[in-house]
Amino acid sequence: MKQIIELIKEWALKVLNFGIVSQNEIVRRQQRFTNMAAYVTAFNALHHLVVNAFYNFWPLLPVNIYNFLIAMGALLLPFGHRHGDYLAGFLLAMMIVVGNFFVVMAFGLNSDLHIYYTLAGCFIFMVGVTNLKLFLAMFLFAFFALIGVFFFASEQGFLMIEDQSFRRDLAMQAFVNAIIINALLIFYALSLLDKAERALAHEYQRSERLLTTILPVPIAQRLKSAPNQRIADRVEDASVLFADLVGFTRASHTVPPEDVVAYLDDLFSTFDGLCDNYSVDKIKTIGDGYMAVGGLHDAGGARAIGFLALDMIEAMNGRSFLGLESLSLRIGIHRGPLTAGVIGDQRMSYDVWGSTVNCAARLEAHSLPSRIHVSEAFMVAVSDTFHFSKLDVTELRGVGVMSTGYLLRQV
Repeated sequence: MKQIIELIKEWALKVLNFGIVSQNEIVRRQQRFTNMAAYVTAFNALHHLVVNAFYNFWPLLPVNIYNFLIAMGALLLPFGHRHGDYLAGFLLAMMIVVGNFFVVMAFGLNSDLHIYYTLAGCFIFMVGVTNLKLFLAMFLFAFFALIGVFFFASEQGFLMIEDQSFRRDLAMQAFVNAIIINALLIFYALSLLDKAERALAHEYQRSERLLTTILPVPIAQRLKSAPNQRIADRVEDASVLFADLVGFTRASHTVPPEDVVAYLDDLFSTFDGLCDNYSVDKIKTIGDGYMAVGGLHDAGGARAIGFLALDMIEAMNGRSFLGLESLSLRIGIHRGPLTAGVIGDQRMSYDVWGSTVNCAARLEAHSLPSRIHVSEAFMVAVSDTFHFSKLDVTELRGVGVMSTGYLLRQV
């Protein structure tokens, strides 16, 4: 049963898209509606043709010819899409307006066939709200045609004047068909609207996820609430972590590129998860380097960074080989003031600057494989939480002489 439904849907979609060559989805949607309206118009004309033919064919021959031509013309209209985005819709509207004027003149106002002019509002779906002038021209043409039949059409028309029963049948058909056509066209239009709203909601959720992936959640919320306001903060007590893979450059030359990317993706995704666990902000990755900061948005960032560093070393131990090369992780941590903010427009990023950042990078560069090199300022902040090695004097390039040590384990 599912397969049958899917086949029907596939067939229906092909029919609705018949003749459409535009790559613009908005134009394609309007042309699908035009196709839908054309098929409904053809069905309506054929329905009247069959009913009239069985009722009294020869006296109704002019109207039968009209219904046949309308049906064939409506079915051929989708071929007009390749000659203009709105040509088929415009021709269909003119066909309906002029054709209905003819049949009302033929059967008179007692037939109530002018009820079909109430469909003129649906012309907007054929050309779209961006083509308001074209829609107004089509709508006013239908409006004045309706006024015209009231002025020029007689009560009985000029065909089968004495047959009041036939006119009552025509009126019934016209009202029933108008109700069905209105329901079909409105249902189709609302279905398209629902589909567009669902797609918009999906894209909005996707952009929300993307924004919070690129930026920390608090920063993303600030950016959404005030998109034109520059985000630049001074943080007095933050802890910066730099991590780098030892031996990665050599190893990356011995394995295929896809293996290198897969290795980094798996490892850094694990680090990202650890950052989330400890409410630490991942700032960026630079090649095989990883940077994170604690304390940007709340207190306790130093402890969180310490736990993160220990878990990163442990996570690395399970992924120590890239190809045949053994890799290890080297980490540096420093605590102090820094500046944080969002830069860029097309490819915005959240970054941090200052001597604290530079010092953390130098500590990582002077660290040892599988060790966490930290500054005295960091050690003082979390001395009740972690064990450290003895302080030593280290000269850091571009920074100078500092007292540093190694984070060993949790207390």
